[in-house]
Amino acid sequence: MALSQVQCLDDNHINLRTNESKPEFFYSEEQRLALETLIHDGQDAYEDYIQTNNIRSFLSDLELESILNTVEVYSPGSPDYNAELLGDSDGEEISLQYWPDRSDRSIPLLDIGWPDRASYRGVTRVQVYTQPPYEGQSHIKEVVRKMISQAQKVIAIVMDLFTDIDIFKDLLDASYKRKVSVYIMLETTGVKHFVRMCEKAGMHTGHLKNMRVRSIRGAEFFSRSSKRVCGSQSQKFMFIDGDKAVSGSYSFTWSASRLDRNLITVLTGQAVDTFDSLFQDMYVMSNGVCLSKINLSSEPKPEFLPQAGPTLLPSATTALKLINPKYTLVSNCAFTTNGPVSDLTRAKNSTSKNLTEVIKQIKDTPVVPPVHPGLEDDQVINDVATHDHRDTKPDTNQNGWNGTQASNCDSSISSLS
Repeated sequence: MALSQVQCLDDNHINLRTNESKPEFFYSEEQRLALETLIHDGQDAYEDYIQTNNIRSFLSDLELESILNTVEVYSPGSPDYNAELLGDSDGEEISLQYWPDRSDRSIPLLDIGWPDRASYRGVTRVQVYTQPPYEGQSHIKEVVRKMISQAQKVIAIVMDLFTDIDIFKDLLDASYKRKVSVYIMLETTGVKHFVRMCEKAGMHTGHLKNMRVRSIRGAEFFSRSSKRVCGSQSQKFMFIDGDKAVSGSYSFTWSASRLDRNLITVLTGQAVDTFDSLFQDMYVMSNGVCLSKINLSSEPKPEFLPQAGPTLLPSATTALKLINPKYTLVSNCAFTTNGPVSDLTRAKNSTSKNLTEVIKQIKDTPVVPPVHPGLEDDQVINDVATHDHRDTKPDTNQNGWNGTQASNCDSSISSLS
């Protein structure tokens, strides 16, 4: 109902006189009566009524044809109306009894999750993309698909026509693999085209767990002759994670992304609060779309990947053994235990022989004491330093001198003379 109609219900309100030349002009009783004549009597009676009452022709030929083709009888109790109204519910008959505190049908809920409404969503930022791309910008379809792939909580889409299978595949992956809540709201006349696309997408029953599809129509005009005219749902936007939104003329079709000229606006911040409220209001007025009737394959069983166990850190004793040099000989000479017994015995014998030879070489190697740099050119000191000191057996005489010390002194005296 228009604001002017609501204001007419107020006894204290005085309607200001307005006409078509003023911007606030919206509701016209003359236009309403002309539309009543069109719906009830046809186009010829409509033209005669306009000429007789000197009314400006407000409907184009295209609008006249569209209205005449969409006129339908309003009968809430009929089975056809119930099927359209209730969608995929159990088909219970609705009551025509007026009771303001009750509803004939349950209110649809956002049952698979919806982000909490924050008091402040941040500074509003706007970015515009066009098709064809303008000045090296990304393609509008690429922008939409990237936003879908980055979604973490919820994706809410309102669209007039949705037949792009690439975008739909991205939504299936987001809902099934990443557990993102996906809501799709379509114009009623485009539901059949959407269902055909679903049949070609290779869906299974698991894809319906985190996805809800509903339909909605435009505003309705009810005549006094129990007929109605419904408009179309032309809004196109996508609401993501409670902080991002995309809106524009772009429909999710192949032609819209390749042939048609379109424009989208990406918004972040406080401006997306309007899209949040709008989608929730439209969801309450929408009708359910049943996707379980299409040919769906069974959900594949999840593949359980083997998980690696926790890595056990070596104890302190084992760590010391790993860095101690005396264990390197044992690790270098380690042998396997998969061969025959004769090979193991031969390997043990060869290992013991090698260890014996190494130990013997270490014992037979002479230990040369270090020489001061200032005495490197002294031949006497070099001779003393390079003398064999391996004979450590004492040879003590009567004066307390051993044989080694005496021989060293004799050799030093002879070299000086």
